[in-house]
Amino acid sequence: MSEGKEELLFLGDVVPHKPVRFNNKHRVVINLECPIVIDESPPAQGKINLSVSNNYLTDIFESNLEIVCLANNHIFDFGIKGLDSTISQLERNGIKWFGIERNASKRLTPFVYETNDIKIALIAAICSSTSPISGLDNIAFVNLLNVDLIAANVKKLKIIADRVVLYLHWGEEESSYPKEKDIRIARRLIEAGVDIIVGSHAHAPQAIEKYKEGIIAYNLGNFLMPALKNIPSYFENNGSPRAYFNKLLMPWNRVSWGLLVDIRTLNFKIKKYIYLFNRIIEVPITPFDKYINLKEITTNIKYDKARKAHLMRREKFSKIMHFIVNPYIPQRIKKKLWN
Repeated sequence: MSEGKEELLFLGDVVPHKPVRFNNKHRVVINLECPIVIDESPPAQGKINLSVSNNYLTDIFESNLEIVCLANNHIFDFGIKGLDSTISQLERNGIKWFGIERNASKRLTPFVYETNDIKIALIAAICSSTSPISGLDNIAFVNLLNVDLIAANVKKLKIIADRVVLYLHWGEEESSYPKEKDIRIARRLIEAGVDIIVGSHAHAPQAIEKYKEGIIAYNLGNFLMPALKNIPSYFENNGSPRAYFNKLLMPWNRVSWGLLVDIRTLNFKIKKYIYLFNRIIEVPITPFDKYINLKEITTNIKYDKARKAHLMRREKFSKIMHFIVNPYIPQRIKKKLWN
């Protein structure tokens, strides 16, 4: 596939916590997995809150970051001030964005991006399973996933645009298997006229498939995510946290896919990245390549067992790594060992 003005590189979740090095010459679209909170802003209550206090997006992507999706379960973590700060930082650097609605009665407002005489309508929705804050004081909203509504709107979008790109924040965290339900939803939306579906939220790379005339990337994984160490979470009304959240960097949340698409032809290439040593490195192979292709596409005992076993193995590995990093020995066991 030749490089040119008709290509876009879709990348996964980005928390731009530091100016990492990334050697890239393609125009990029990302999911910004947190607000950029420059000034102090009160946190949302009762959830895990993510944010960054500096804007490193241009350090990471230079001038190649074209468009940012803001529709995810963390964009409202620091209220309207956090959202406004984020949008201000993007617009100050000439970065386009979509996924936030301003009218409660009018949803799925597209951002129409034109490149080389091709018009692309970008829309976004969030699955309720990700526990999002869906709106802020009747000022800003995100679209909750409604398959019928999206399918109906795609017909209208096809009148004003050549291509329709749908970002979906969904999926089971830490799993390289898309949910069987999500497979059915994605395929139905392609049949309704969506050209490209880009999934985020799972924090692990999942399958990418060509289905009929469209492309489905069920989850691209974490393009850039720090280890989360003692993050204040589940805030009270007075702004004090009830808990602290920890998540280590694991092999599966360091690896991500990049979906490089020729928008005119819908030919695509899968790029493979890993975050190491303050760099995003493109690699020829990864341990997770076996998940790129869908082998089980319908609900059955084999599919369910494989997905559950996969998640159980990852959970055990996570617990071992957390114990190595922060060992905890219950008092009753200490007494038996040393008394």
